[in-house]
Amino acid sequence: MLSNNSDPVNTILAAAKHCYLADGISATGMKNVAARAGVARSTLYRYFPGRDELLVATVKQEMEALNTRIRKQQLQFDTPAELVVEGLILAIKEVPKRPLLRTVFASEEDSRARRVIWSSDVIVRFGEDLMDHVVRPAQEAGILQDAVGPEILVEWVYRLLLSFLTLPSNWIQSDARLRATLHALLIPVLLK
Repeated sequence: MLSNNSDPVNTILAAAKHCYLADGISATGMKNVAARAGVARSTLYRYFPGRDELLVATVKQEMEALNTRIRKQQLQFDTPAELVVEGLILAIKEVPKRPLLRTVFASEEDSRARRVIWSSDVIVRFGEDLMDHVVRPAQEAGILQDAVGPEILVEWVYRLLLSFLTLPSNWIQSDARLRATLHALLIPVLLK
């Protein structure tokens, strides 16, 4: 049983994360999480109607921590191009360091989990939130490509991120080369 300041949601999320990492996402059922959290399954279902909602909420919590870290790091950059590229570099480096995010986004073990997260609105909301401080200044400066809306930016950035996480490059072996590659792939599509 886990205790998280008697907040049932945080207790459940901590239990789910533990189960996902210990047993695998596919092998973790609501029964396992309820037992680990020390709550009845009816309590678990009161907060999370199903496995997918529980997974999304657990990953959302991890993504919030990652986004906070990325935003703090991005304070040192000024231009939209730097913000996008450096934020993506940081995400490429940080996701593998976070066991749950690595399992969902950088592992071949559970592609179903990746599809559940990808199809949830969590990805879009976090991407839009993270990119809002990039998109708005670029729009105001008149340097955002006319055909590029925030949703396209989010889609392209996440697809690049997933690509680098699931199939690391044999060619890009340094931060300098990664930075140059991201500038070449990303910036001409997004900015004028």
